[in-house]
Amino acid sequence: MIIKPKINKSFPAMCRYVLQVKNPEKQAEVLATYGVRSDSAAHMAADFDAVRAMRPGLGKAVMHVIIAFPAEEKGKVTDKMITNIVRDYLKEMEISSANTQWAAVRHTDKDHPHVHLLVNRVDLDGQTVSDSFCRSRSVDAAKKLEKAYGLVIADQVGQKQAREIGPTPAQIKAITPKEKQSADWSRARQRIGSALLPCKGVQGSFAELGEVLRPQGIGVELTQRKGGSRLGVVFVLDGQRVKGKQLGTEFTADKLQEGFDQVQVARRQEQQKAADQKAADQKAADQKAADQKAADQKAADQKAADQKAADLKAAADAYSLAKLGESYGQVRAKAQQHTKEQHRTPSRDLGIGD
Repeated sequence: MIIKPKINKSFPAMCRYVLQVKNPEKQAEVLATYGVRSDSAAHMAADFDAVRAMRPGLGKAVMHVIIAFPAEEKGKVTDKMITNIVRDYLKEMEISSANTQWAAVRHTDKDHPHVHLLVNRVDLDGQTVSDSFCRSRSVDAAKKLEKAYGLVIADQVGQKQAREIGPTPAQIKAITPKEKQSADWSRARQRIGSALLPCKGVQGSFAELGEVLRPQGIGVELTQRKGGSRLGVVFVLDGQRVKGKQLGTEFTADKLQEGFDQVQVARRQEQQKAADQKAADQKAADQKAADQKAADQKAADQKAADQKAADLKAAADAYSLAKLGESYGQVRAKAQQHTKEQHRTPSRDLGIGD
C-alpha cells in the first residue's frame, strides 16, 4: 500500500476531480463521507468551504490523500476494508474522523485499487488540522496498516518487481568478465538512481536516506579525507559500488547535504508554524473560556439581582399586608370601643309625670 498526501487550495477543483465530473465513465464511487454531502461536487465543495470559512487566513485548507493498493490485492480489498483503512489512517494522523469533514472516493480507472481522500484542514471546532511531516507520517501509517490488514508490504513489492525484470540487454550480451562487470555496474547504477529520485527533498540526513534505501538492498557509505572531513558518498547494491557523482551532480555528497539542510530548515519552520498555531489556538480557546466565564458570572449576578428584587418585593408585600392587618385591627378595636361606650350611657326615662 502506498499513501501519498498533498496539500491544495481549492475544494471546488478537488471535489470535481475526485467525483470525476468531466469523466463520468471512470465511475467514481463515494465510499464514505463525514460532514459533507455527496450528491454533487458543488454541494460537497460548498460544505467543505462553509467550515473552512472559520479560518479565512489558512491558504491551503485541502488535504488530498491517495491510498493505492497493489493490483494483486484487487480481489481482497473491498469497499468496506478501504473505508476502515481510511478511518484508521485518519486516526494514525491524529485527525478526528468524527470532528473533521472528509470524503473517500474510489476510482476504478486503473488496474490497482485506489481511493482519493479529501480532508478539511479546519475541523468542526474551527481549529487547524496540522500538516506537519504528513509525508513521513503517512509512510509510517502505511506500514502499520499493511500489517494490521495483512496486506502486501510495498517495499517487498518493489524488490519483487526488480527481481522479475531480469537481466538487461547489456548483461545478456556480456561475454568477458570485464563486460559482465560493466553491465552489472550499469544495472546497479540505474536501480540506485531510480531509488534516489523519490527521496529528493524528503530526507534530512544521510542516516535517514540510508534507512529508506536499506529495504531495497542499497547501502550508503560516506568516504572521508585523512583529516576526517567528508569527501564523498558511495552507494552499494549487489556488490557494485557507485559514487554519488556518477549518478549526477545532484547526488554528490555536498549537493545531498544541501538538500538535507533545506529539509531540516523546512522542518524547523513547520515545527515553529505548528507551535505558533498551537499557541494561537490555545489563546483563542483561553479567550473563549474567559468570555464564557464572564458570561456565566454576568448571568449569575443577574440571577442574584433578580432574586434580591424578588425578596425585597416579597418583604414589601408582607410589610404592606401586616400594616393593612394592623390598620384593620385598629379600626375594629375602635368600633368595639364605641359600641361598649354606647352600652354604658344611661338611657333617659321619658315616663309621664316628669
